[in-house]
Amino acid sequence: MHDSLFHRLISRPARATLITMLLVVNIIVAVITLISAYGGTVNPAHTVIPALMSMMLPIVLIAGIAVAGLDILVQKPRMAIIIALSWIASAPSLLSYSPLHPGTRSITPEEQSRSFTMLTWNALHFWDFRGNVPDITTNASIDYILDTDADIVNLQEVEAVQDSPMWHITSEQVRTLKERYPYRMINVNNELSILSKYPFQYVSLDMPDPMGIRMALFRFEIMGETVNLFNVHLESIGLNMADKELYQGLFDKAPGSERAIRKELSDVKHQLVSKLAVAFKKRADQARFIRHTIDSIGGNFIVAGDFNDIQGSYALRTILGDGDMHDAYAENAFGPTITYHGNRFYFRIDHVLYRGDMEAVDIERGDTPSSDHYPLLTTFVMNGENETSE
Repeated sequence: MHDSLFHRLISRPARATLITMLLVVNIIVAVITLISAYGGTVNPAHTVIPALMSMMLPIVLIAGIAVAGLDILVQKPRMAIIIALSWIASAPSLLSYSPLHPGTRSITPEEQSRSFTMLTWNALHFWDFRGNVPDITTNASIDYILDTDADIVNLQEVEAVQDSPMWHITSEQVRTLKERYPYRMINVNNELSILSKYPFQYVSLDMPDPMGIRMALFRFEIMGETVNLFNVHLESIGLNMADKELYQGLFDKAPGSERAIRKELSDVKHQLVSKLAVAFKKRADQARFIRHTIDSIGGNFIVAGDFNDIQGSYALRTILGDGDMHDAYAENAFGPTITYHGNRFYFRIDHVLYRGDMEAVDIERGDTPSSDHYPLLTTFVMNGENETSE
């Protein structure tokens, strides 16, 4: 067997040292992979470090691939098993982040008769995230909603549906929306809105600190079945413009000295991480309230909207419970995606969770750039059997 370039260029003692260092790197990356994969199991009230590490999962996976490749390059493929084992142990979380369901499931005509679609979207007040776009004559977000023609439209950050020359919302668009969706409720509990082809009613809940919680429960009658829909917009990070500029500055330019680098990182730690920590804890409390409501009411439930938190987070795990709730994206999609693309934060923070006598058979992420969030369109099929309340 011919010696590799690595063996020819580096002396035996140096090779032994480098291989030992590489072994340590393999172990460190494997441990970080496990922490990132299961950081959402740790209550952020105790520590937010695992939650922060969960947000790094994509980077950690790339690092693992690079390290495993280096193992093979230096002819130590057995060390790559360490990384592989961490991936196997992390499989449930990895498959939630990047599901492996190629293609779209075909539904039969009979299932089609029992299906309905739901679009969930943080629509950014029907503004245009791109700013002033030349040659636009109608509002792009409303055009997308009308083109999608979902049976239920679950919106966040929508406080009005009315003409707006500034944002190209035309009277024709408003009229068409109202004709297509005869059942509407706009601006409930801080800019939550519902447009529906099915009748529904708002369910009043005794929520703690109502002005600080953006969630609303609606009860639909769909094909003779009662379906509860929680429209949620959970606690955001709350970054101001200075925070966003600080974060973007990490990518736009490299500081010129070690002292500048330390200052940048210190600013990030104090300004960004501290706000993330507060938001993690608040979302955990909100998630516990949602889960308690689901358990109290029972029956068919959908929880959808802007969670401001990633897949596998403590908040999502709390709502998902012990397996009675399902993640529509994890069950139907192929590969990772993002739903938020503003300020160079690229995460999937919009979700569709559900339980009961229905099944999510398809989910599509829209690509319209008019909001800082991308929409999710889910197709459900009712099973036709009533679930008894718990």
